[in-house]
Amino acid sequence: MKIRALTPADLASYRQLRLESILDSPSSFVPTLEEESAVPEEQMAARLKAGPFQVIYGAFQGEVLVGTVGLVRDSRSKIYHRATVVGVYVTPEARASGAAQGMFEAVIAHARAIPELVQLDLKVNTVNPRARALYAKLGFVSCGIDHRALYIDGQFHDEERMALYLDAA
Repeated sequence: MKIRALTPADLASYRQLRLESILDSPSSFVPTLEEESAVPEEQMAARLKAGPFQVIYGAFQGEVLVGTVGLVRDSRSKIYHRATVVGVYVTPEARASGAAQGMFEAVIAHARAIPELVQLDLKVNTVNPRARALYAKLGFVSCGIDHRALYIDGQFHDEERMALYLDAA
């Protein structure tokens, strides 16, 4: 398993996996398949340009992209100390391979290298115990539940807010 930051050269693989992730796990992503399919190529490629406010890591089995974990950060001064983990997905075939943990470790190491960044936030669907367990294993703690966070096909889905305090001992 190879873990690395994605670049615009990975656009085709990223786009395909992103659409697969929404189709496979619609309650884990905000956009619908139709909404994400309509995102212009240049906008999606911009997500893959790593910089001080964003990076997306990918897990590869051979040359095949099998997972992603992104980190986005707001430039506004009052919340500059925090970043949000987004776009977490691993293909069903690659689950339990260590891909998710490897990508998270890369994202956390990336975050720790930014001195002013002291907190990582994420949201996870409350019906996803494997993901919640992994995040807890990595040091994320629960900060509460967003009830009715998503509304999909006539059904509400709750999300748990979790945080990792990078400056904690």
